[in-house]
Amino acid sequence: MFNKLKRQAAISFCATISCAAMAQATTLEFTVTNTAAPGGFAFSPMYLAFHDGSFDAFDAGTAASPGLETIAETGFANVLNQERVTADPDSDRLFVLGPDFPPRPVFVPGESVTTQFDVDGAVNRFLSYFSMLTPTNDTFMGNDDPLAIALFDDLGIFQGDRVITISRADMWDAGTEVNDTSPTGGSADLDGAITAEGAAENGVIHAIEDLSDFAGKLTGFAGFDGNQYLISDGILNDPDRFVGATISIRQVPAVPLPATGLLGLTGLALLGGLRRMRRKS
Repeated sequence: MFNKLKRQAAISFCATISCAAMAQATTLEFTVTNTAAPGGFAFSPMYLAFHDGSFDAFDAGTAASPGLETIAETGFANVLNQERVTADPDSDRLFVLGPDFPPRPVFVPGESVTTQFDVDGAVNRFLSYFSMLTPTNDTFMGNDDPLAIALFDDLGIFQGDRVITISRADMWDAGTEVNDTSPTGGSADLDGAITAEGAAENGVIHAIEDLSDFAGKLTGFAGFDGNQYLISDGILNDPDRFVGATISIRQVPAVPLPATGLLGLTGLALLGGLRRMRRKS
């Protein structure tokens, strides 16, 4: 009888160890890069949301939510962050700021930042991303389908390193402001202050069409390093060069517990369990 109890205890403990290992968060490394050629758009800090699929931030053909409007017009994700929590209280988020923050928080062409973040894949399988193109009025990058980017499988196991390429097809007009490149047209200026709000468009979210009005305009981030970031007409009209960003994702290898330490913990746990069962018997 006692040998049977020992076997049951061992099986139970091993199952507990396996479940605990599966429940641990996975450390992922995210590298956000502005892949546009010189003369391309800058973009605001990248907002990454990890969720169970219920955080659907926007749908093409519908009016933008207050959170999406805010990030599309200003680059700030505070309202969108509140909407995420309301939709999925167990979700999580990561802000990836530009390499020259402070004071400049944005990514200009060629800039890249790498950071690590722990994600519980058993709870938050999916990734959504959002960022504003500057100096536009209300153009943003984002994935329309909240289930499109599954980082983990149904068991919460990471599905492998990957690179998400954000192109023109992943850029949207929020339909909230009329495009206006004049000094008072409402273009966001994240290097210190937000310019006056532009004229309301009262439209719906749709794929970007013609951004040529922004050719020759400053991105709003000149002066910190002496460079003038001008939007190039050649970039805007060349689909092969109009690439916005990449998000590279890789798993950071976990530091394994030494075998002797693991065996010691296993032995202590089994010993304690067997002693309790012996007393009961």
